[in-house]
This record gives sequence, C-alpha cells and structure tokens, in this order.
Amino acid sequence: MKKFIVLLSVVFLCAVLYTGWSVLDKRVFSARVPEQTMSVYQKMDVLSQDVYQLTKEAKYGEAKKKLAELGILFAGTKPPKGLSIEAVNALSDTIVKAKRAFAAVEAEPNRLLWHALQVRLAIDSLTHEKQPLWKNYYNSYQEHINKMMLLSAGRKQAEFSRAFVQNLQLYQTLKPAITVAASSQQLEMLSSLYSFLLQETRKVEYNWDAITNALTELNRLVDAIFIGEDQSTFAPGMPPESPLLIIALFASVVLTSLGYVGWKKYKAEQSAKKRKRREP
Repeated sequence: MKKFIVLLSVVFLCAVLYTGWSVLDKRVFSARVPEQTMSVYQKMDVLSQDVYQLTKEAKYGEAKKKLAELGILFAGTKPPKGLSIEAVNALSDTIVKAKRAFAAVEAEPNRLLWHALQVRLAIDSLTHEKQPLWKNYYNSYQEHINKMMLLSAGRKQAEFSRAFVQNLQLYQTLKPAITVAASSQQLEMLSSLYSFLLQETRKVEYNWDAITNALTELNRLVDAIFIGEDQSTFAPGMPPESPLLIIALFASVVLTSLGYVGWKKYKAEQSAKKRKRREP
C-alpha cells in the first residue's frame, strides 16, 4: 500500500509540474525592463522566471546560479510593507530548500522542477498581488475537494486516502505563495485542517462524519483564500461542481437504486401470494 501511495505521489508530482508549465505559460510578459530601471522585486521576479525556465530546459547549472543570485537579493532586501513574518519565513525557507535540492549530488529532475515551480509561484505572489499565478490552481483545488467529498460520502477509504495524497501535494506546492496573501488566521486554520485529515488517513477506521465536516470547512476556506469569499455559495445558484450537490446526486442515485430494489421485491412477493391463492 505504501509503495503504491509513493508511486501515486510521483505520478501526481509530474501532473503538478505539467500543470505548472501550462499555468506559467499563460502569463504574458512584456519586453524586459532594462535592469538599471528595475525595482528589486522586479529583479527577483525575473530571476525566479529564469530559475524555472532553465530548470525546465534541464540547464541545472545555470538555474543554480540564478537561484543563488535570487537568494542573495532576497536576503539583502527589506520585506515589502505589510508582509507578515510568516510570509517572509516561508519565502526564505522555499529558496533555501530549493538551493539545497540543486546542490544535491544526485539531484532528481522532477524534484528540481518542483522546487523551481514553488519558488516561481512564491516570488510571483510578491510582484503580482492582484493576479498571482497560484490562483490559477483554484479549479484543480476545487476538483480535489469535490472528489474527496464524494469518496467520503461513499465511505471509500482506500480511494479517499489516494485522493488526499494528491491534494496534500498540491497544497504543499502552493503553500509558500498562499502564505504571502492569506491572513494568519486562514493559514492556521488551513494547517489545522490538513493536520487533522492526515491523522485520519493514518487510522484503521476513519471518522467519516468528522472528515466530511473538515472538508466542508476546507472548501469554505479555499474559496475565501482564492476568491475572497468568506463562505461557499450553495443553492439557489449552486454551481455544478459543488461538493454538496455531488453528494446530493450521489445520495439520490443510491436512494433510487434502493427504492427500485424494494419495489421489485414487493412485486415479487405479491406475485407469489397470487400464485398461492390460485393453487387448489
């Protein structure tokens, strides 16, 4: 089981990186501003672009140098006004971990690309406050939560565990970037929810009611962080991908099936009674 989850994690990591390519390619960059006129944060943004692009092209030596430049520039720059200590620490830690990964004797290409993506998203969140790249992952996040809600409703333990591993990795990829934009309260709640869900998936028997409640809160929190809504909007106007709607549909299918089986059983019993009455 553990080997399968590790394999699933590797496959999902590749999927995240592929999604990262498509997401980052959507950012339209104008011609680069001359370096002497750039702000320090614009320079960081360009360096993070270079780190990601060079890693994507398997030019690891050049990417490593750009990452070192980015680390020096970040360490010597005063944080922007209003940036929380948690965000500063998260950004610094992201750069440091990426540098360690690139310094490894036997660096794994996918792992390097994951770190490069994480750095790119984190630095972009500083320079593009209104339209950061990490928010393009909202649909993927919602799909994960919807899937987990459905599996929770169906009490499908093994499948739920695999789906949670996928979502956890997406969360870990976006966490440094999210830390820049989210409030301390939101970050604490997010961390608490994932800690709880992780503990549940390590148990022999899951507490499905508690998991459903946690996923409902996670759905609300993700909406608040990604699109600024304090609470999810349910019916009327419930979106097709809404977890509650999916669960309701799932329940209706189950109830319909049970009703049909009950009706068939009733008809069979009535036919049997009629046959007995006709017998001499």
